[in-house]
Amino acid sequence: MIAEAITNTDIYLWALFELGGSDRFMDVEDVMLEAFRLVPERFCWRTKPDIPDKLKGNSALHGADAAFPKLLIKNGQSQRRLTLEGQKWIEDNFDRLASALRGDVKVEAPKSRRSSRLLSEVSRSDIFMSWTDTDALVAEKWRYADLFRCSPDSAQHIWKHRLETLRSAAYAAGREDILKFLDQIAGDHPDWF
Repeated sequence: MIAEAITNTDIYLWALFELGGSDRFMDVEDVMLEAFRLVPERFCWRTKPDIPDKLKGNSALHGADAAFPKLLIKNGQSQRRLTLEGQKWIEDNFDRLASALRGDVKVEAPKSRRSSRLLSEVSRSDIFMSWTDTDALVAEKWRYADLFRCSPDSAQHIWKHRLETLRSAAYAAGREDILKFLDQIAGDHPDWF
């Protein structure tokens, strides 16, 4: 039986982590099914315990989106990924959740080709290499737009989404240098994000 201190939202976030949501976007339905697999009594129909209840899964998803907006990156309505803060939340709550959810071994997120490619592009970019040499950022916004794969006049939420996706990938890959670089960009240009 699950301890009452573990909420359905906690289970949902854990399920996202277990499926590799630290490293890539996961479909919310897959996360709901994983939550059901982990704790069927919390995510099943009332009269049919062998059937996952989509309403309970949606409730956990919306609870995570509302209660922990800084832990998740949304990709439309149907995909989620853990932010850097979300990965740290998992680390901070790992023992509590692992013991309650009967998981005694930390599941490492598989490395996705897309995340590796994005980080490789950042580390080979002129502005990153210049920053590593001088510890100074370039001034031209268009150069960052190119790095973040958006337009200089893209909406703030697009810039934020691209930044958080890269931050999450850098943290998952242990790339402290890229994370520091991205954090400095965000700190120097808060109006973009």
